[in-house]
Amino acid sequence: MTESLVKILGAFLDTLYLNVYQTDSNYQIVKKKLSDELKEELQALKDLAQEEEENIPTRFVFDGRPLLMMTKGGEGFNWIMRNESINLCVNRSSKMNLCAQVRCSSEYLWKVRDISTIVNSVFFFLTQVFGDFISLQVSALDLAVDTLHFQLPCADDIKECFITRAQASKERPGCLGDGFVDGPEEINRRWGRITGLPFGARGAAISALIYDKTHEIKYQSPEKSWFFDLWREAARVQGFEYSEDMQVIRHEMRFRRPALREMKQVAQVVTDGEEHEEVLFHGIEDAFILETYIAGLWGYAVGHVDGGADGLPDGWLRYVVPSDTDVNRSRWEVHPDWQVIQSAFAVPELEESEYEREEREKEELLAEVDAYLEEHPMQTAKSPGKKVKKSAFKQPDYVAPVVDPRLFNLAPYIRERKRQVNMNRMVAQLTGCMSTFEAWRAHSDEGLPADVEADFSDSLSAYYRLAEEYMLQRQKDYSEVVHKKRVLYHIEGVSYGS
Repeated sequence: MTESLVKILGAFLDTLYLNVYQTDSNYQIVKKKLSDELKEELQALKDLAQEEEENIPTRFVFDGRPLLMMTKGGEGFNWIMRNESINLCVNRSSKMNLCAQVRCSSEYLWKVRDISTIVNSVFFFLTQVFGDFISLQVSALDLAVDTLHFQLPCADDIKECFITRAQASKERPGCLGDGFVDGPEEINRRWGRITGLPFGARGAAISALIYDKTHEIKYQSPEKSWFFDLWREAARVQGFEYSEDMQVIRHEMRFRRPALREMKQVAQVVTDGEEHEEVLFHGIEDAFILETYIAGLWGYAVGHVDGGADGLPDGWLRYVVPSDTDVNRSRWEVHPDWQVIQSAFAVPELEESEYEREEREKEELLAEVDAYLEEHPMQTAKSPGKKVKKSAFKQPDYVAPVVDPRLFNLAPYIRERKRQVNMNRMVAQLTGCMSTFEAWRAHSDEGLPADVEADFSDSLSAYYRLAEEYMLQRQKDYSEVVHKKRVLYHIEGVSYGS
């Protein structure tokens, strides 16, 4: 196998859901109702939004932007507020401990690119809504890695080259009873070109999706074209060029609450001369320590560069090189391109200082003494200590370069890209509406005769007169409406509350 040409342009959370619980003064979760004042405020905002038939700003501000109260609730929550950074769903009922849920948007996550900052910012914001005593639980998350030069195999080979432990929701060939399932759930194409490979059901505890992110932005999500700027900077840092016509493949692993609840790390330890398994942790709960689990979650999902504890390739999903001489698929070699994927969330090693070297040498010497004493035990009342042999929740071995968030501010690129997309969409919508307006105007008294060619300026003039009449009837001032829109959409130069 040749060396991989794959380059990683980005690796971070693309979705993050956090459950919000109220606690006592010791931060132990308790079942408690929302305050009457908060419920009355939220309901009054919702009633006003329904009366005006549009989302309205609230006093709650996150990431510099007010949250808007939605006209309707949903998904079991009475009130839903959102801005471009987060969605906050609040529950009225006291029958369940969960009082709210927060979803951080992809835009906000990639803009900040620091898990500790994100969790702390969300927590501080929520204390202004629910009070100081709350707890944040990780409910769901998507880990995403964007790659350049990752070549998908041809459609005929995909079933054999990708193996997964997904519990398939559809009947598929290739499950040979060895715990592995061949290939994705289906192969998504556009004009014959492979654009997506889903693995596992979308709502399953664990699922995955490999897809053409460039294609998705171009045809489905043009408002996310700021990814082009992030990828260009990542390429510059790594010393190569990137252009927007290059194909970027995204590898996305999705973890839901059932999977996070069952995740655990074990280690083989020796106590009193006997080897046994010790559970280091069981369940990913506290959002404040989520960052410490990211590398382990990714390694569990895609495998580790040097394999599992038994030395064989591991991972819930992996891209392999099929072998004609070995029918045991668990021993098939991992494709070089996939090894780069496995390294995406590796923890960088810092250069060892003189003090750290001395301390390490002391620890190594003590370990040698412990090993000697274990082989030649002394008669003592004290029992020997325990020695950890190997952990099953391993870190990847080498580091993929990523963009340092302190050196590249993505926020202005996001604003400009979204402004361009929104303006283009608005021009298209207004042009379509204006042509429809002119077509219907032909039946009015002031409409042009059917044999006279329509004129754009004449249509705008007619619309101007009718729009003024409409604003007078509704007792609305155009400048005030525009100012309100600027506040709602956080247009630069307009401060909230002005």
